[in-house]
Order: sequence, then C-alpha cells, then structure tokens
Amino acid sequence: MRRLALLAVLLAAPTALAQVPTDTTSVPADTLSVPVPTPEPATPPETPAAPDPEANEPDAGDPGSIDDGTSEDTGRVRIRPRLAPSALYSSNRGFGIGGGVAVDNLTWRGSLGALDVRVQQFALGATASLYTGDPLDTRVYAGLVTSASTTTRRLFFGVGPFTSGNQPLFLPHDEVSAEALVGVSPFGTTVLRVQPSVRYVLDRTAGVRADGPAQLASLAPASQAAVAPVLARTLEGVSVGVEVATDLRDWAPYPKTGVFAAVEARRFAGIGGQELTFNRYSMQSVGYLPLDGRTALIASFIGVVTRQGDGDGDGLADPIPYFYLPTLDDRVAVAYRQDRLTARDVLAVGLGLRVPVADFIGVYGVDALIVGYLGNAYDDVFEQFSPRVTFRQDPLAGTSGRAALRPALGLGLGVVNLDKERVVLGALIGVGAGGITVATLRAAYNLRDSRPLFR
Repeated sequence: MRRLALLAVLLAAPTALAQVPTDTTSVPADTLSVPVPTPEPATPPETPAAPDPEANEPDAGDPGSIDDGTSEDTGRVRIRPRLAPSALYSSNRGFGIGGGVAVDNLTWRGSLGALDVRVQQFALGATASLYTGDPLDTRVYAGLVTSASTTTRRLFFGVGPFTSGNQPLFLPHDEVSAEALVGVSPFGTTVLRVQPSVRYVLDRTAGVRADGPAQLASLAPASQAAVAPVLARTLEGVSVGVEVATDLRDWAPYPKTGVFAAVEARRFAGIGGQELTFNRYSMQSVGYLPLDGRTALIASFIGVVTRQGDGDGDGLADPIPYFYLPTLDDRVAVAYRQDRLTARDVLAVGLGLRVPVADFIGVYGVDALIVGYLGNAYDDVFEQFSPRVTFRQDPLAGTSGRAALRPALGLGLGVVNLDKERVVLGALIGVGAGGITVATLRAAYNLRDSRPLFR
C-alpha cells in the first residue's frame, strides 16, 4: 500500500505543477554512451534535464527517455508519447516497461511538461515535471520536478573502495523528492548557465530482507554504520545548491564536436530531528572530437567529493546514511553495475569511440560504440586514489591504504535518424569485474533530457 500511495502522490502532481516547469541541469547520466546521478546519495533535474539521474535507479523520466522534440513550436498544446527504454531491463530491478507523455505549451507558450512512469519486477517509479521554457532557447526559466520510487531490492555492498561484489544486502527502500529551480543564461542559452535550486528529499528503508545473500553483521563496521541507524526510519532533508554549466557542443541531440561541462556545490541539512549536515561538490564533463562523418572520439570525467563537519564539536560526525552517498554505477557510467560502488567520493573517467556501421535507404543509420571506464568510490579520494588498475571483485588495500581503479567496458549499438541527426534508440552492454550488465538507453542527450545525478 505504501508503494501505491507514493505513486498516487506523483500522479496527482501534474495538476499542482501546472504553474511551474521542470528542470534541466547537468551532464547526462551516461555521458559517454551513447552518451555522461543518485541522490545526495547517489542519479538525476540533471541534471540538465537531467539532473539523474540520475537514482538511485533513474525513474521513468530519466535521460534514457526518448522524446523527439525537433518539431516546430506553433504555440498550440502538443502531446507527445515518451519511451524509457532503460526500464526494459535492470540487473537489480528486473524486467519492466517505462514511458509517459510530454506536453508542450500546457499553461503558456514555450512551457514543457512531462509525466513518466516506470514499472519493473522489483521497483516502481514516477516523475512529474514542468518548466517555463526550454533551457536551450530561454535565457531565464523556472522549473519544478517531483518524483517517487519504491524498490523491494536495492542492493548495498558496503561503503568504500574495498567492498566485495558477491554478498550485498537486499534493502526495501522508498524515496520521494521535489526540486524547485531557476536557470539564467546571461550570455546566451548554452555558453553559460547558472542554476540555483532547492531540493526536498524523503527516504525510508524498512529493513534488511532475510532472503538477501548477506546480513548486516557480515559488513565492515563503517558499512554497518551507514545502514543500521536508518533501518525502519523515515529521514527527511533539504539540499540547497547552485550549478554552473556550459554547452559548446555543435548539435546537442547528436554531438560530433564540442564540450559539455557542469560544476555544482550543494549543502544538505537534515530536518525532522535529523541532525546531519554535509557539503557536496561535483564536476561532470563530456567532450566530442570529430574524426570522420559521424565517427567521433568521446571522453568524459565525473568527480564528486562529500565532506561534513565534526558534529557537535567533539571531532566526530555522524555517519552519512547510505542513501545520501553518491554511487558509481550505471547511472553515472553505464558499464558499472547498479548500486555497486558507494562512498563519500566518486571518480570516473571514460574514453570511447562512436563509428557508423551501416545506413539504410539514406534515412536511418546504425552506429556502434565502444567505451572504456576507469573509476572507483572512495572514503577520501585524496588519500586513497591510486593509478593502479585491478580486475578483482573484492580488491585489497595496498600497503599505503590506497585503492586501485576498477575498469569497465561498454559495447553498444544505436539507431540514428539521419535526417534529424537524432538517436532513435540505443542498446548497451557493460562488462566489468562485477559481471555483465545490460541497459538500453539513448546514445546522445540534450539539456532537457538530463537531470542531476546527485541530490
């Protein structure tokens, strides 16, 4: 009943949102993928429209949603179906379906609204959003995005870079969030964008499922501290922050050259008796270097640093709950397993090549993508980072306590509409130390498709 109630709240949101539109903010969750966010924890608005999100599993309104917005705006109300192919399968959430509707000019000319729903074997999610104008074309815009999700099997392997990949906890988890934002582009709509926002989050973990492969007592003390205090509790918080982004790509729906970059600083404060505060700083970027025709070299970078004070002044701070920590997984770099690497800091770099392999009747083409990633999640990236690479699922700390990078490889195909230079559908398989992950998603994103990766 709780899950149905959460979805009911979301489905009622479009009426309440009718006066304010959705967000768009940082780099797409899978920026390399075929294109590159969770809550303050880890996930994605990215968020440029993103802002992941982002998730942690992205809800139906994630960057993976297909929404061809290239048709001319006549000022009339226009309703368009949306498909979220990334909901078709998830190694943690199972098989399912995701989609919704987008409505242009709902309350005034230029407004953009959307309602998306995701239904999977072990998860339900919904996102409603409305914003006053397209960030690609509007100097000033405002937005509101609400989402709710519930899963019976959120995986938790532990905190830090040395967690094992075989024995996760199964945690039933519910999450609700609402974000209000304003975007300003003082020198043009893509050269510079400043976007302050306020985000409310509510999280609840009922307990540890007894049928999971691991029990709480089997985790390291630091990992237990991130879970045990929040079991059977509802936690609320407010995150205030500002993002500064620039988009110098030649054609956002299908870039061949240029760079998208965003930096963000946020302050989280618990409410309702939760005396937890921390700061989060993140940077995300993706660049395209044209080689020949649609062939392009793609590089990405993601860095997140989380820091908190000393609590009551005794030099000790309460552990940050696991769902407020960023996670390096398939919402950040698609080749990594979902919910896999969680800690205060995250670092990942990627390098890929996109090449055309076939064209059909001059209208559709098939592009292949291969991308390699190196990354990890750290308790303190400045103390634990090491340039070494390991393929072990349960890497051991070096003599200096430093952690090696974990590699992952993504292989995919994308179907491209050659007339509009827009990816219609993309499929990607990730291969890493944690096994094979399967995801279907877009191969290129624009700002309105993205959402924030980290709350």
